[in-house]
Parts: sequence; C-alpha cells; structure tokens
Amino acid sequence: MLIVEDYDGCYGDALEKHYNFSKHSVDSDDKVLFHGMGCIEKTIHKEKYKNYNKKAYWNLEQPSAWYTGDPKFAKISANMDRYFDKVFTICPYTCDWLNSIQKKQIFIPSFMPFNEDLVVKNKSEKVYDVIYWGHVSSQTHINFIDAMKDFKYNFLSLGASYWHNEFRFSGRDKYITAVNMPRSEMWDLMRKTKICLITNHAYLKPHQINNVKSIKNWKNCEAFRDIDNGWVPQYKTRMIESAVNRMLMLVKKNPWDLDRKWFEPEKDFIYFEKDEELPALIEDISSNWYKYENVVESAYKKAVTRYTVKNFINLVKENLDD
Repeated sequence: MLIVEDYDGCYGDALEKHYNFSKHSVDSDDKVLFHGMGCIEKTIHKEKYKNYNKKAYWNLEQPSAWYTGDPKFAKISANMDRYFDKVFTICPYTCDWLNSIQKKQIFIPSFMPFNEDLVVKNKSEKVYDVIYWGHVSSQTHINFIDAMKDFKYNFLSLGASYWHNEFRFSGRDKYITAVNMPRSEMWDLMRKTKICLITNHAYLKPHQINNVKSIKNWKNCEAFRDIDNGWVPQYKTRMIESAVNRMLMLVKKNPWDLDRKWFEPEKDFIYFEKDEELPALIEDISSNWYKYENVVESAYKKAVTRYTVKNFINLVKENLDD
C-alpha cells in the first residue's frame, strides 16, 4: 500500500508527523492511503491517484468539519464525491452518522497510534506533579491552570493568541512554561511528570453551535447530543501520548464514552467529574504515587502493544481488503 502524505494545514510539530509512514509505504498492490490535510484540500493528489483500485483517507479533523461553517470543507471531509473507498476517523459518532446517511460502511473508527520506534522503555524519575498542554478555550481549561499552579507543573501552549477570545486576556498566559515545545522535548518532559489533565472535547463558540444546527439531520449524530452546553467529543492525542510516556491520565467525565473506547477507566486512567476536585486529586496522586503506578503501567502496556503505527497500517489494509 502506497502512503501519500501532505501536512499543509497541520500544526508545526504535530504527533502525526512522527509516524514515519514512509517505512510502511510500498507502491505494489494498487492501494493508496492519504494522510494529512493537504491531501484532501489540494486537487493534485486526488487527480494523481484516481486510478488506484482502493483508496483510503485518515480523517483526523472530525467532528470539527461540521462546526467550521465551511460547506466545501464539510463535503470534502464527508467524502461526498465518493473518492475514497474507506475513511478512517477518530470520531466514532460522526462515523456512524455518515455511514447511516450514505447507507454504506465507508467510515471506520480508528485508534490514535504512536510510533513504536519512538517509545522509551526505561522509566524516568518523576520531577513534576502535573501538566496540561493545549489551548484555553473553556472555563475547564482555566480551572486546569488554577488547579496546577500551586504544584510542580508545566503548561505548554502555542500562546494566548490561539485561545478563544474571551480567555486571551484572562492573565493565565503568565503561567505558560514553554511555547511551541518540540515533540521530542515534550515527551521527555512528560516522562518526568506524574499527571496529565485531559478533557476530550472541543468547546464551541455560539456561532459554531449555530453552524452545526444548520446541517440537515444534525440531531441524528451522537456527537451533537449535548451541543447546547457548548461542547462536542473530540479525541486528540493526549491520551496516547500520556500513556506511552507513563503519565497518569486524569480525565474529565462527559456524556460520551469516547475515553473508554481505547482505555479502561480505573484500570488505565482516572475520571474526575468536577473541576473543583482537581487540587485534592493532584495532591493525593503526587503524594501517593505508588498507589497509582499500576494504572500507569496498565495504560502503557496497552498503548505500546495495541496502538502502534504498525497496527494502524494493518487496520487500514484489512478494511481495504473487504
């Protein structure tokens, strides 16, 4: 299977750029996998590979395609031109929804892999208590920062200019410890940290909610069941990167089961329900790390054996052979 990559439109040092897909790419069986936003946003790739017998795309943008307000992008993301035989997606809810609309099993849910060649097997001494990395787009993210700041923490961000407008001048940018840290350095920092704070959601602005509600049959999509509360499920890279780098995943509970698709609560990660719980939880975990190491090791073993790039490639090949 040939693998075509084009990362235009992706963040500078995103996890997906470390998969080394070229290692698995062999143009020998008339099958092709597209990876990267540039592959679908540019017509050149579709034109070049249109005569391949089986074509697949790994869709990492769902469900965001539905709240951007860009109908052209949404149609491309939904494979409305029927170009791809299979589309692999990290959102199982839009996957089911689109399959039901198109009356065909085109969309396949996939795990988020980590390049097995980059796994560091040896444990590191824990120097820091807690980390959050990402944007600030909700009160929950503000609460994350407020809960961390009295511990040995790190807050990694691309900067306040990327945050939702209402939080850009919250003053929390003063707690940023590194801006746009390279992935390899971030993983080293993670291995020295006990806890990662995680919320597997995208937090929407009012106009983004309206964009979703303008779509026909939007209510039939499980991803939008709680949209009036301003959020949708979104599985990014934090769980797999935390698991591989032996951090305890402290995950905010939500109305969906997305967190439990790939990891098991209490066995591989810990849920919390209210942000107010965080200071006490961080204190307990940091002070009694030995009580949680079995959870960390369980997640690590699952991540490095199940959620590898090799296994993802096999998932694609198996489904293209159907």
